[in-house]
Amino acid sequence: MQRSIVCWQMDLCLVGHHNRVEHNKCVILCLIQAPDSVFVVNLSEFTTLQATIDVSAYSSPAELESLGLDRLKAALMALGLKCGGTLKERAERLFASKGVRAGELGRDALAKKAEDSKEQTRIATLAKLEEHIKCIGNLLSEERDATRENVERKQARAAGENEDDEEEPQVESDEEEDDGVPYNPKNLPLGWDGKPIPYWLYKLHGLNISYSCEICGNQIYKGPKAFQKHFNEWRHSHGMRCLGIPNTAHFANITQIKDALDLWNKIKGEKERQKWNPDLDEEFEDSAGNVVNRKMYEDLKRQGLL
Repeated sequence: MQRSIVCWQMDLCLVGHHNRVEHNKCVILCLIQAPDSVFVVNLSEFTTLQATIDVSAYSSPAELESLGLDRLKAALMALGLKCGGTLKERAERLFASKGVRAGELGRDALAKKAEDSKEQTRIATLAKLEEHIKCIGNLLSEERDATRENVERKQARAAGENEDDEEEPQVESDEEEDDGVPYNPKNLPLGWDGKPIPYWLYKLHGLNISYSCEICGNQIYKGPKAFQKHFNEWRHSHGMRCLGIPNTAHFANITQIKDALDLWNKIKGEKERQKWNPDLDEEFEDSAGNVVNRKMYEDLKRQGLL
């Protein structure tokens, strides 16, 4: 009866809506706006089913302790007894009610009405909430099953695609081996992917310009960057060492052997002129205070003019 009432309200809300999202919204709205009579719970039946314990089947309080605190508490509340205390106290209190009628129990063992009603209200609220959850689960069972099937189908499809992706690189590598050397009519340099770089990039870096170095054995360098870099590399240094010329900054951008030798001779001549010559550079002072070089001083000394 409860299920039919909720389903009837759902049908009223679903008129004109064919979208699954709208359907789920209407289900939730119907459950929120449904009267309490739809989810009514018989508290006495709930207490009887959940809390009643046949104490006659137990021979001692120790056996009742195995049921746990919550189970003993529910059983004591069903009998109208106090439900507080430790596990041992609850087991002894429940075992003491064995074979005793409800009216024969002492006042000390009975629970207060206020506490009893408060606990019953709490249990009724929990039971009502559980009933709501069960009802929502039943109404959305089709959507839950459809969602599970959709997820499983997507996972299966994704697994198949991953297997295909793992097989594709092998096929591509086989095709590349069959193709051999890539098409490169302009003899462009190869990039990181093994393919020729674009022609505009080739010209941007000046790779279309060739530089020859006689000192390196007429080695050809492509582009200004490689040309400038080779002056500090081993090949050029070895060529300069064979010529007896130090590879210093004075010989930057010089690639011809004749030019390098001429410049080296010029540098050596300047060094010779700047070299210290005692006959010309050493200075002496005569008796009159005149400063003369060493050669003139020796001549004046021999003539006795000092």
